[in-house]
Amino acid sequence: MLTAFKDSFTEQYFPKTLHNGILICICGGALAYIFSAIAENYFASGFFNALVIALIIGVILRNSLRTSNLIDIINPGSKWTSSKLLEVAVFLLGASISFGQIIEAGPKIFILIAISVSGGLLITWFIGHRLFGLSSRLALLIGVGNSICGNSAVAAVAPVLKANSSEITAAIGISAIMGLIQILALPFLVPLLDLTYYQYGIITGITVYAVPQVVAASFSVSTLSGQVATFVKLIRILFLGPIIVIISILTERNSNSEKSVVNRKKIQGYVPWFVTGFIVLAILRSTEIINDQTGDLAKNFSSIFFIVAMVGLGFTCDLSEVKKVGARVAVTIFFALGFMLAISLIGTSLLNLSGSA
Repeated sequence: MLTAFKDSFTEQYFPKTLHNGILICICGGALAYIFSAIAENYFASGFFNALVIALIIGVILRNSLRTSNLIDIINPGSKWTSSKLLEVAVFLLGASISFGQIIEAGPKIFILIAISVSGGLLITWFIGHRLFGLSSRLALLIGVGNSICGNSAVAAVAPVLKANSSEITAAIGISAIMGLIQILALPFLVPLLDLTYYQYGIITGITVYAVPQVVAASFSVSTLSGQVATFVKLIRILFLGPIIVIISILTERNSNSEKSVVNRKKIQGYVPWFVTGFIVLAILRSTEIINDQTGDLAKNFSSIFFIVAMVGLGFTCDLSEVKKVGARVAVTIFFALGFMLAISLIGTSLLNLSGSA
């Protein structure tokens, strides 16, 4: 009976189709860690952080095998590591974070996040729909994805907007590519603008497209930057539920009222489990219920999982897809990311959110 239960559990959560891809991601993560350890002895740049290298390994592997049947073998496991394993990594990260230093700015940081999310959504819709003539649905998908939480936000809002598959693909495709570019480019802002690690964490958490990209762009600079950026990004994610409710009401106000109520009930409680778990563990760490030793252990496991997940994330990036996305979509996303970067830079300066280096 125990054997049957174990086989059932394994097949449900770790089906055999995942094993090859997961193994490839683990090997890629190990290679990234070794290369990073060697490279950082000779170079001081955060570019050689294991997270960044793992991401690059995934991208190179995916695009080297573009015409190979191996992609179909690796893909299920790589997707699992870039989603499920990543969620576990974010969850465990909460056990190493004390809210004291992160929220030392008080309500100012929450005000900045609220302005960036709402402003980013509105500006993106205006630029995409009014200036470049994209459909209102596509402009909103781009706005939600770039102002809140990337692909998951696009996937959550798409049914509410009744978006078609081509609109969803367009919203996700180039945003993901630009997110990878942000990982490599944003760390150079620290010396260029003389940012503190705290400021850089806020800027990264507000600007970068999705959670894994936030992690890679911030932890490659410093642990404090990574902790602050993750906290800011997860607060952004909490806006998804209310935003979906608002969009649902606006898009269905002329529809049957009963249908609208049903849809709102489905989306009102949208908060990813790892966000809730992260906050709970961070509270336990801040109140010292989780001690330093346990927090450090959780952080170490989280770091390992993040590196492996980055290989999986890189493997999802097909560079040939870039040319399939229209120029108007690309320019809209560029302006969306530019607005998020500008508002975070201006906000950290005006609100004096400098923290400590």
